[in-house]
Amino acid sequence: MEKRALIAIALSLLILVLYQEWMSRYYPAPPPQEAEPENKKVESAPPPAPKPAPVLQKPKPGSPTKTQAAREITIETDDYVALFTSQGARLKSFKLKHYRASVDEKSLPFEMVPSVPGIPYPLGVQLNGGAPFNDETLTYSVQGGNLALSGKNEGRLVFQGRSPAGAIITKEFGFAGSGYAIRMQVSVDGATQSPEVLLTSDARANGPNSDAPFEGLLAEVGGKLIREHGDALAKGLEPSGKVAWAGFGHTYFLFALLPEDAGEQKLVVRAKEPAVVMALGSASGATEATHTLFIGPKELDVLKDMGRGLEQSIDFGWFGLVSVPLLYALHFSHQFTSSYGIDIILLTILIKLLLAPLTHKSFVSMKQMQKLQPQMERLKEKYKDNKEGLNKEIMELYRRNKVNPFGGCLPMLLQFPVFLGLYNALSKPIELRHASFFWIKDLSRPDWESLPLTVADWHVGIPILTLLMGASMFLQQWMTPSAGDPNQRRMMLMMPLVFTFMFINFPSGLTIYWLVNNLLSIAQQYLINRMHK
Repeated sequence: MEKRALIAIALSLLILVLYQEWMSRYYPAPPPQEAEPENKKVESAPPPAPKPAPVLQKPKPGSPTKTQAAREITIETDDYVALFTSQGARLKSFKLKHYRASVDEKSLPFEMVPSVPGIPYPLGVQLNGGAPFNDETLTYSVQGGNLALSGKNEGRLVFQGRSPAGAIITKEFGFAGSGYAIRMQVSVDGATQSPEVLLTSDARANGPNSDAPFEGLLAEVGGKLIREHGDALAKGLEPSGKVAWAGFGHTYFLFALLPEDAGEQKLVVRAKEPAVVMALGSASGATEATHTLFIGPKELDVLKDMGRGLEQSIDFGWFGLVSVPLLYALHFSHQFTSSYGIDIILLTILIKLLLAPLTHKSFVSMKQMQKLQPQMERLKEKYKDNKEGLNKEIMELYRRNKVNPFGGCLPMLLQFPVFLGLYNALSKPIELRHASFFWIKDLSRPDWESLPLTVADWHVGIPILTLLMGASMFLQQWMTPSAGDPNQRRMMLMMPLVFTFMFINFPSGLTIYWLVNNLLSIAQQYLINRMHK
């Protein structure tokens, strides 16, 4: 098989895999959002690493009043603003102070618990066994008030309520001044029923947080990672085994429960549009449970510091072994550049330098193949009726001239896992979300979104970066030595058009990588052409 045919096959496989990756993982662009007024500027400094909330002490059961007006309590820390309501002792709002709701620099902080009709607030409690009870309509008494915490400061908030059957339900929350960990203790006195903590979310992919679409249930149960969404949630799930953590994921954020009980837990998930509800409780029937809540960004180091393998909530795909080192390389250079656009360029140069020896051999091999083309044509004419003899003669020709017909394919095959690994490293973690570079407002989104246009009610944009990438790829293909027939060369010159179409909806950070890689390849090819005239 000729070298050009092998390259064509490799490129075809690349296109097929990337297309499947795009169709399965790509989410539609978020609709334009109008900037909302805000009272204070959103902080842009990266959040500090999370630390565990303080250990809670079980409060003494009180005698909560049965009829009370609902009360709201605000908890503000360095990283979030949480709003609890005594109606059900639930979380009514949770805003992340360091992450915006949209790419607009004046947009409000990202809301992890949006108010959506038909979706109950999270952190409710239901009692199973005997007379089932859900505390959604129960008004709790409150011990404590508004808190403003910072740094190493700690605080707590206690809710107590009495069920119609007389059971006293206590929810106690512990907060730290920095980090995204919240300690939650739930206990039931006066009944043998086991409490189950409820998490809720909007199950619709195009819900209110279109900038970070709903991913579904994310959990580690029995040592296995579970990712379920859509029909699987509609049918219901009841995985068995020890639950390390379980919750609901969005593209860049996670709301999860980490049970402290060493025994097995009972996990039940049910979906009824627009809501999906997860219930987590002790499988042994214990009347007291302690959990750590994580409500925050999918930032790799932050998730790792939580323990329990929470970093698995970031879906790096099959090439995670490549994605994670590339992401850490971006982290390292970002300490000095403060620009993820520059970090991507530096990473591209590093990858190119590592692959430079192989790329050089590939270009030299193509040059040698090009010089042998006249002899190959004569052999084809001589053995046109003897394919077996032709193959033997061609291989002998390669041997005499010390040419490896497969030498041009190796660098391309090595770039394949690097490309997909970098794709996930740039599109899955939160680091590139809303990161700007020149005219590009968000490196995690396609570049045309940064230059929007409205044409006859169609929202489009100008993909300047993608067009430059396509032009550079065409120039690179035109400079590449041709050792095949004219039809193969025409096919190879069509590849830039195909890639340009594909990259239209790829993250602009990935387009920067491919553009810089093409420019470096053009420079390398130019030098090799001068050396081997």
